Amino acid sequence: MSFEQLGLAPAFEGYFKEHNLKTPTAVQRKVIPLVLQRKSVLVVSETGSGKTLSFALPLIHRLREEEAAAGAVTLRSTPRALILAPTRELADQIFGVFKDVCHHAKLRVRLLTGGDSHARTKSLAHSTYDVLIATPSRVKSAVRHKELSLGHVRCLVIDEADNLFEMGFKKDIEKMLEEMDLGGLQLGFYTATLPPVFEEFMYTRFADKKVERVLLEGAHRPQARLETYNVRVEPAEKNPVVRMFIEKEAKGRGIIFTNQKNQAEDVYKYLKEKLPALKTRLLHGDMESDAREAALAEFHDKKAQVLIATDVAARGIDIPDLLWVVNYGLPKNAIYYLHRCGRVGRGAKSGVVYNLVASHDAKMVEEINAAILGQSQLQLTPIPAEKPRREGAVAKKPLAEKPVERKTEVRKTSQGEQRRASRGAADVPARGKRPPRKEVRIITTGASSGRGTKPPKRGAPKGTPKRSGVTKRR
Repeated sequence: MSFEQLGLAPAFEGYFKEHNLKTPTAVQRKVIPLVLQRKSVLVVSETGSGKTLSFALPLIHRLREEEAAAGAVTLRSTPRALILAPTRELADQIFGVFKDVCHHAKLRVRLLTGGDSHARTKSLAHSTYDVLIATPSRVKSAVRHKELSLGHVRCLVIDEADNLFEMGFKKDIEKMLEEMDLGGLQLGFYTATLPPVFEEFMYTRFADKKVERVLLEGAHRPQARLETYNVRVEPAEKNPVVRMFIEKEAKGRGIIFTNQKNQAEDVYKYLKEKLPALKTRLLHGDMESDAREAALAEFHDKKAQVLIATDVAARGIDIPDLLWVVNYGLPKNAIYYLHRCGRVGRGAKSGVVYNLVASHDAKMVEEINAAILGQSQLQLTPIPAEKPRREGAVAKKPLAEKPVERKTEVRKTSQGEQRRASRGAADVPARGKRPPRKEVRIITTGASSGRGTKPPKRGAPKGTPKRSGVTKRR
């Protein structure tokens, strides 16, 4: 089936040729005809499946028809279609798609996100356009300051709907709906998962609207398998291990995820100092808007090998050639483990996930394994639980900061052990020979590290003459 057979206007042909698009994806084949019929939809589909074009093309088709019948929009700052995204980065990405399509369809599209300058916002308030792509908090602020009117919105799309509710935007969305005419509003909810809080909101707030559910069959089939390696470390060992990984193991481009902004900055500075030839970029929420956009654009354009980021890059960022992800720290919310891992293995490609697992992560490992078992979009291996430390055992010393020669052993986990890991019993041996775990064990030679080497026996060296009398205990 071609795009033309879906009922789209000939005006899109130039766009299809420019981007070498010949056949629609599964989500596009199912959703585009429904939206063209002006039906409201709830679409559950995996990331990277082509959701953006599935709503961009039919919505722009509808706006062109309305413009042909009633004329172009003349009122200032009164969009006919509003697209909401949870982050600036995702909004920028959607804006890029709409801008390309609207160039061929001769419609006007604008972007409104946090960090925009006051002059840019004022300019938006005094211009006319058809489509607005924005983050919820900025829409709420613009409406409050009379810089935006939602009274003429006829199409509302909420992308990454599950994430919007996770991030606490429910009240902002409720406030926007009060400004709209819900009677003739066409809705589009696009999501990778269906959390109960979102389903409850949708069916309570829009009880009188018929919403077509589109559950893609592939949404619950695993993507390409993600190989997972777990590196047992103490917190002070993480930077040297990341450096060793970049030097010895890393192939292609990837993302290092940290939990905190200061961690991201520390890792960035450490790698810039130790590996000055490595092309890295930094991305976190405290950076200026221009700096964030520049870092992401340069990484997207392959001007850097490594992106060091917080969870601001965990959702909606689509960079097809990523080969690996390093979880510098396990995320504090289990769902974000899935989001981070979902940055690789896209488009049926393979990917690798490396977890730096510390002793204090035991509780988080349980929650992450539960999240892995509760989904089927990513084929991930549960993280084996760490053996409890023997009573009286001495804590291991952190790795020295001096460069040391290291080698790694990679062992794979059997299917039986993966099942036991998911039940929190990874250390219970199976019958017969015990299968090895799938984890990277760091073996250090050279400088003493306290890990992977046999401790020396106490006492005097061999050949030392014995002393008579009583020896004072140390």
